Amino acid sequence: MIEQPAFGKRVREVRRAQGLSQGDLAGGDLSPSYVSLVENGRRIPSAKIARSIAERLGTTVEALSATEEPGARLTQRLGLVGQLVAARASQLAGDWAAARRQLEAVVEQAGADQDEVRWEAHWELATVLGRLDEPARHEAALRRLLDDPLTRTAPVLHARVAIELAQLLRTEGRLPEGVRFAEEAVRVTADLEPGRPERAQARMALLSASVDSGEWSRAEQLGAELRAEAAPLPAGELRAGALWAVAGAQYLAGHPDEALELLTEAEDLLATTDGVRLRLRLARARTLLALAAGPADEADALLTRARQATALVGTPSSRTWLAVLETAAALRHDDGPAAAGHAAQIDLTAGDLSPLDRARCLLHLARAHRADHHEEAAEADFKLAAEGYEQAGAFRLALETWRELTAGTGRTGGTDPHAVLMP
Repeated sequence: MIEQPAFGKRVREVRRAQGLSQGDLAGGDLSPSYVSLVENGRRIPSAKIARSIAERLGTTVEALSATEEPGARLTQRLGLVGQLVAARASQLAGDWAAARRQLEAVVEQAGADQDEVRWEAHWELATVLGRLDEPARHEAALRRLLDDPLTRTAPVLHARVAIELAQLLRTEGRLPEGVRFAEEAVRVTADLEPGRPERAQARMALLSASVDSGEWSRAEQLGAELRAEAAPLPAGELRAGALWAVAGAQYLAGHPDEALELLTEAEDLLATTDGVRLRLRLARARTLLALAAGPADEADALLTRARQATALVGTPSSRTWLAVLETAAALRHDDGPAAAGHAAQIDLTAGDLSPLDRARCLLHLARAHRADHHEEAAEADFKLAAEGYEQAGAFRLALETWRELTAGTGRTGGTDPHAVLMP
């Protein structure tokens, strides 16, 4: 039985603790006004609707139906929720160290009967550790969450953690593990209703990890599935990321024109969002693919835009990526000396290069040296690139690198898997 007004009060409390609006909770099958009536105790939801609301909040109907707590416990819960809100404010202000301290305090103070608050604090703490560039602690926090009983009983929470782990491990150059957790996320989201963002996120993580690791035979099918999942999504970062991932699969399947069209559509979707880092990486992905397989005028225009963006951003990694793009452009024009000159600006020590991206940089260095007739340097860089790919678990890219090394000549056209940057 759904007891009102206790159920509605708990829904409002958990929703606010997670920073959600009534519209966010409503989704596509409820109206915000109906959610308001439930929270005010003026409507008793059906069992199906109650389960849907609980799932979106990452909890259970039983937890939401609990009777109101005694005063002292309620006061403590409200205090913890207040600390969560303060931690979110610190994150918005970019004060990640303060957010970490606040979230650690919530985790420490939350009792056994405050699972939802403790889980949310653990989740946000994992995110903060990622922003503080502490991958080992970030991973440890996510693995703790994965073992949490609340995670295991709520598919949405389970998927959220598995997706984050898959992305982290992929960035750290541990692609086989990344694929495994992405597959777990796809499995636990299979029974969620179509249109849920977690379904698209899980499939995007699996497609990206599969392409990077070299499982290209499954990429086209995964891309078709992801495209279907992305179709009902609203315009924004998630839909853009999904189209971007599908573009990589399309290019590897021999459809470069469609891949470039998808990347253009993805860029248009991202144009009005706040995801600056995502927009920069997507612009690089589109430029690199255009240089490998697009019309010359489009490639030149995108390269000009990349130069302008680098002049504004000016970080070591942005300058390194521009050097990679300039190298690829010079190679396209068969200008060996220019390629070598640009490749000399590639900084392999740039802080936020992933192991896979570092191997890709080495590959372009090797091509530039070969084009400029420095075969000994080219051979050394090809070997380092292949080893980097192998260590990351990108065995197909490593094999393609060894083949290019032993061929003894520059590329002569066809699909270039090293030109694919996934989200």
